[in-house]
Amino acid sequence: MNIIASRPLRVLVVSESSLEQTNGVSGSIRHILDRFAERGFDARVIAPGPAPEGGAYAGYPVEEVPSFPIQRFNVAVTTKSSVIRDILDGPRPDVIHVAAPISKLGHAALIAGDELHVPTVAIYQTDVAQYARRFAREAVTGEKGVDGTAPAAGGTGDAAPKRDGAWPKHTKWLRRIGKAAGEQAERIVADRIARMHNLATMTLAPTEDARGRLETFGVEPELIRLWGRGVDTALFSPARADDPQARAWHREWSDDGRLPVVGYVGRLAPEKQVERLAALAGLPMRLVVVGGGVSEPELRERLPHAVFTGMLHGRDLADAYAALDVFVHTGAEETFGQTIQEAMASGLPVVAPASGGPLDLVDEGATGLLFDPRDEDDADLRDRVDRLIGDGPLRRSMGAAGLEAVRERTWPAMVDRLIDYYRLAMELRMAQDG
Repeated sequence: MNIIASRPLRVLVVSESSLEQTNGVSGSIRHILDRFAERGFDARVIAPGPAPEGGAYAGYPVEEVPSFPIQRFNVAVTTKSSVIRDILDGPRPDVIHVAAPISKLGHAALIAGDELHVPTVAIYQTDVAQYARRFAREAVTGEKGVDGTAPAAGGTGDAAPKRDGAWPKHTKWLRRIGKAAGEQAERIVADRIARMHNLATMTLAPTEDARGRLETFGVEPELIRLWGRGVDTALFSPARADDPQARAWHREWSDDGRLPVVGYVGRLAPEKQVERLAALAGLPMRLVVVGGGVSEPELRERLPHAVFTGMLHGRDLADAYAALDVFVHTGAEETFGQTIQEAMASGLPVVAPASGGPLDLVDEGATGLLFDPRDEDDADLRDRVDRLIGDGPLRRSMGAAGLEAVRERTWPAMVDRLIDYYRLAMELRMAQDG
């Protein structure tokens, strides 16, 4: 019997995100640790603060490193030497799981793994390079949007960009500088991502699009394998439509069934591009925005007729999905798109950009509709939503197809697949060490 293939493992999880924050990285870590506990694995976690109450999650210790909030994301600001020393002095793991390596924390974990001759599995979850491009461009021009085509609202005077995207001739030089700044920032971060992931024994990308992006950054293709994300099909389910809370919300939001309910779920942050939903104004439907974040005040102004629920979790979140008729995902910078899977598990048709993770998740014409994210006025998004709100049978057939597509993507199944990758990484490391 292959001992590696049968025994429980000891895993060191190094996360670039605090387990107390709400995002895809932290959510994945929590599900992974839950499955470790079910399978009798040993684990410990190193992550930016704050740590969970009691300094543990699912019975596993969580060691907190110093952090600094940037765009409401707690970025680790520890030294590499202190993290490396902590790992080298701690219990020797069988494998080191490095979630979204980008800072000195992730870098230190990869270095420590090499010093210990322990395999490292790096998880690619966030396209920080694309975020860097947009942040740098916006810092120069104030423009928003993936390609700088949608100027920021609120400018005044002759030098301010117009809302239709046209710039006065004497300011187009500023846009060129912003574009160049964005491209340079993206290259710098892409190079860093490549250096990080090329140190790992294995890199796991969530979609084919993400795999291709990593290769363009310079990550060695033979290091990359595909590993998606799970979805809680017990929590997110069409059956929740019969829950009293979901029924009450749908009755309220739909004006007693007279209007279809179109909803967005997720963080309200610039990179999520929720302002695209302004293109739906005037359609015969009710717009619901579920989530919270730095962009909420601006979005409340841009979407005056929308219902804003604030951040929801657990059963409340599942009930909110169940109270919708159509789900819209707006961000074109997603490496995956976990809320798309949650919507599909809830039996909803999906409208999403034909970019990034949604290309792998949404079967165009079967489980949802894809819109062109390069469309400056988002007329394509509007057309896709308009088609669905006017066709109940199409909504129901797409919702049923989406549910079938994610039925087997449970978190236990996906973590079991991850553990198989751990064991493969252990074999690869042993072969590498001779």
